[in-house]
Amino acid sequence: MSLFPDPLGALLSAPVGRSRRISSNEQPNWSDGNFDMTPLTPGATLELPLLEGPGCLNHLWFTSHAGGVNELNALSLRIYWDGREEPGVEAPLGEFFAVGQGRPAPVESFPVQVSPTGSLSCYWRMPFARSARIVIRNDNADRTTGLYWQVDWVQLDELPPDTPYFHAQYRQEYPAANGRDYLLADLEGTGHYVGTVLSVTLAQDGWFGEGDDFFYLDGEEIPSLQGTGSEDYFNDAWGFRPRTGPWCGQPRWQGDETGDSGVCYRWHVLDPVRFQKSLRLTLEHKGNSMDDLDAWYLERPDFFNSVAFWYQTGLPKRFSSLPDWPERCVPWDRQHLVRTFRTAQADRGALSVRTEGFFGGRPVLAWSGAEVGRVLTLPFTVAKAGRYAVRLTAHSGPRGGRFGVEIDGVPAGELDLRSPELDEHDLRLGVHLLATGAHQIRFVARETDTELWVEQLNLLRLPPPAERPVKGAGEAHFVRLGIGRAAYAYRLAYGELPASLEALVECGIMPERFLRDENRVPLRSRRTEDALLVEAPGWSRPFYGLDARR
Repeated sequence: MSLFPDPLGALLSAPVGRSRRISSNEQPNWSDGNFDMTPLTPGATLELPLLEGPGCLNHLWFTSHAGGVNELNALSLRIYWDGREEPGVEAPLGEFFAVGQGRPAPVESFPVQVSPTGSLSCYWRMPFARSARIVIRNDNADRTTGLYWQVDWVQLDELPPDTPYFHAQYRQEYPAANGRDYLLADLEGTGHYVGTVLSVTLAQDGWFGEGDDFFYLDGEEIPSLQGTGSEDYFNDAWGFRPRTGPWCGQPRWQGDETGDSGVCYRWHVLDPVRFQKSLRLTLEHKGNSMDDLDAWYLERPDFFNSVAFWYQTGLPKRFSSLPDWPERCVPWDRQHLVRTFRTAQADRGALSVRTEGFFGGRPVLAWSGAEVGRVLTLPFTVAKAGRYAVRLTAHSGPRGGRFGVEIDGVPAGELDLRSPELDEHDLRLGVHLLATGAHQIRFVARETDTELWVEQLNLLRLPPPAERPVKGAGEAHFVRLGIGRAAYAYRLAYGELPASLEALVECGIMPERFLRDENRVPLRSRRTEDALLVEAPGWSRPFYGLDARR
């Protein structure tokens, strides 16, 4: 036993085993070469040198050009323990390192770190008795990439009996299936659950994460571990915002509008969930509309993918398989605007093609020399009619300007692409009903002698939105909350309670919407001796003006 049982104290223990490393270091010119990259052509598989045990992986490090084009999830990671046919680890490379959907983002956690430019590190301990076989595949059929890699491990004389093995498994639902909770893990055996990575793309406006997490241990029908909300499970509250920490975080979170996306992680290192026979982990995909009065706590059809992390003895149960690269991408139709170079129409200024990013891997269509009010028109197509979230990948910089955007003549937003440094942006252009066939996106210059750099137009066909036509107790709560905060503000301002709800509207403190209940039935109100009494067909409530709820 170590004198001090903590990570730094462990360094006082006598050394055990021999340190080993395999890497992409240039060979045979290892002492004077710098091309330490393994090229991966489309569909190519890299099998790292076999590690012969007993041993334990203690550090994995990767970086790839795929991160520079937001395609980290085009690379798949598989690790096979002791010659087994099925991988113990199987996930897209980015999702395994808690940066889902292909885009690098900073992660500063205890077992996993990611730099803003896509350096991927992890320190999960991964023991094996006989061998470890690590396989990376480039699943992108259209693009070659380079991979730099290092694997550090300890070669041991023996592995203690019943040592649990490390496992990670990916799954997805695009969109989350109606009528059942989203499955994060379905495990059999003896072990402990140590982590979750969840990536979400919103299929409609509003907060996605009111759903509870449920851990069903050892075959129980009612989960003994019951959560209180999705953000609560990921150790946050009142929504998400970008942040990372040792045990939990959201490396990227865009917002609560249709098409917004983000990724969150939770490591159960200090609170592993132990199971003797089985563990089933689910997450309700329930949330709200943007206006809580429209729908509160209903099942939403958002796009989910996830990775479950755990240790166990024996052979694991396989509860999903890794789809091919096109199928595991959220089904955005990404139309590269450089393809419109020959058909674009600019009524003033010049069009050109530029290359940006790491080694020029990001071609953009550039429009320069425009004047105020001049227009650039680009064509795009829609394969199937429907309701679409529309977004634009564009780049800002010192020469960037302001532009209005129209889709088929309908205003779709204002762009401000001015910034001191070159930067990439994923910009909302709203939700649009688009017919099958040809369409146009127009950029209207708001300034003279600036530049527009655009890369991709991204279209996501949306499932039917979740709705609740007849409102219930959840929505009624927010009607009462609106009245309560108005009565509180009125009492602070005037020193007394209002005579009626209409008085709150007349003085400008309360919106007119709160003269009606959750189903827009007119409310009745009257002053009593010490309260404003409000009555609806299904409820009544006295308001004392003491705080936002009373």
